[in-house]
Amino acid sequence: LVLIDGLEGSLSQIDPADIESFSVLKDASATAVYGTRGANGVVLVTTKRGEVDKLKITGRANLTVSHLQNMPEYLGAYDYATLANEAKLARGEEALYSPMALDLIKYQLDPDLYPNVNWRDQILNKNSLQQTYYMSARGGGSVARYFFSLGMSNEDAAYKQEKSSKYSTDVAYRTYNYRSNIDVNLTKTTTAYLGTEGYLSEKTEPGNVSTDALWSAQQRLTPLTIPLQYSTGELPAWGANNEYSPYVMLNHTGKAKWRRFTNKVTLAVTQDLPFITKGLKLRAQIAYDSESYLKEIRKVLPEMYYASGRTVDGTLIMRKVVDAQTATYNKDEESQWNKLHFESTLNYDRAFGDHRVGGLVYYYMSSYQSTWCDIHGYNCNVNVDNVPKRYQGLSGRLTYGFRDTYMIDLNFGYTGSENFQKGRRFGFFPSVALGWVPTNYDFVRETLPWLSFLKIRGSWGSVGNDRITNKRFPYLTIMNENANKGWNGSSGVTEQSVGADNLQWEKAIKLDLGIEGKLFNEQVDFTVDFFRDTRNDIFQQRTMVPDYIGLAEQPFGNVGSMVSYGADGNISFTQDIGKDFSFTLRGNFTYTANMVKNWEEAFQKYSYCLLYTSDAADDRISVD
Repeated sequence: LVLIDGLEGSLSQIDPADIESFSVLKDASATAVYGTRGANGVVLVTTKRGEVDKLKITGRANLTVSHLQNMPEYLGAYDYATLANEAKLARGEEALYSPMALDLIKYQLDPDLYPNVNWRDQILNKNSLQQTYYMSARGGGSVARYFFSLGMSNEDAAYKQEKSSKYSTDVAYRTYNYRSNIDVNLTKTTTAYLGTEGYLSEKTEPGNVSTDALWSAQQRLTPLTIPLQYSTGELPAWGANNEYSPYVMLNHTGKAKWRRFTNKVTLAVTQDLPFITKGLKLRAQIAYDSESYLKEIRKVLPEMYYASGRTVDGTLIMRKVVDAQTATYNKDEESQWNKLHFESTLNYDRAFGDHRVGGLVYYYMSSYQSTWCDIHGYNCNVNVDNVPKRYQGLSGRLTYGFRDTYMIDLNFGYTGSENFQKGRRFGFFPSVALGWVPTNYDFVRETLPWLSFLKIRGSWGSVGNDRITNKRFPYLTIMNENANKGWNGSSGVTEQSVGADNLQWEKAIKLDLGIEGKLFNEQVDFTVDFFRDTRNDIFQQRTMVPDYIGLAEQPFGNVGSMVSYGADGNISFTQDIGKDFSFTLRGNFTYTANMVKNWEEAFQKYSYCLLYTSDAADDRISVD
């Protein structure tokens, strides 16, 4: 889960210059507030806000040069023909190229019938450019504060195109982004926040193929198959399926463009409640998120020929194998997505001498809908998948600290999901965390003056995951009323899919032990975490139900389990150089291992055929 200013977002759509702070939450105690959304961890991103200061304008322009490294080196036509003959002769077959043909190839005497084309050099650029531009404005006064930013990126593709071609697609990837954060003091105790952000991406490709097809074609074509273009001006095609070259794909098949636009608007109001008690604060936020996707293709195709030889006077024997196609327009993909989200937080934080007490109650509800199934239809049940997806949850936290040395957090999450049948839709997931800061003792500071800060913490908790399948309402049995199962070919009623009527939440028990420290007047800062996650009731399709039971398909159930464990950490060193300069060195490490304890699969005669077995745990450990 990635939360940008408290709302779900994507890291790929935010400019790094917009980020004020960044943190990662992994243990169950820290993620409990976010319910099922935080089952696999939470990344918190806070963007920059306005400040009480005069206007500050920041600009940035970057130019990046990318170079294709370690590319395969392809043989020239003569070397290829020589090795092709050797391969044929080694199999006892007749040579593919005669001595005369080899001379024609070697001395490039007939580039129409015996070309020597390096397709990689013809369509690929070893170097490409990316340009990025960014500008922001920040400032404000005692009543209102603002932050605005604009950014764009233009990344050229690694493909050569003839600029003179009227169908030049200018293969590239461009992005544009904007952000606006405005904070206003409505009263002495009330503040309002209005935020907007948007992201537009555009990708252009040839009209009839993708860039993957271009890459594949230049790999498969030999230097002798066809020329770039016949000397008489015709474009070539070859083979039983009348395939054409990546040069034609790139320059003569029209244009295709993908556009993706996302926009988010949010309004939040925060009210301090000192008239009830000091430290009490209420916050409410509503957000509307939308996304549109459009792929449009303008496709053409030129006439293409294949030259099979020459006449006695040297004229090429040409045969038209592909007819020209006039320009056609096709809106290949178009979809809309929108989400409405509301959340409210009641927060309490207050110190009483050596004691610090805190509390939080968080409620959220969201509803989102997509037209993807309407447009595409495959792997979809339109009547089911077009129903809006809705979630709601309530979570809470109680915290207590004594002299900022001993700390305890008690958390709970009570979350509802549409994926479960009535009576099982809500899950309760508690967690607890403890912390101890020994550097707050006087004798530790006196004995170990180089130890600026040390904190030892541990947590235990359970989290639930409801996003266990892409199938909507997996507990429902879907019937087909028009199945061809009746007498004499008439229609009948059959089970299309079997519902999991005993479906329950996928649960994980998370354990975490962490150490945080700062050394030598905070020059060195480090964090180390050791973790273990035990996940049970993983949702999977059954494989052991025999056919004679008579089910239309294998049912689903909560039968899988696995264990993940490992450690991660980071360390940094900061050194000041004079009054105005400093440098920081950072490093991090991660070790993770996953062990599948149970994954239902059909009986295998030999153990090495099994996908997962408890006896082969070492084979299933992966290290990052």
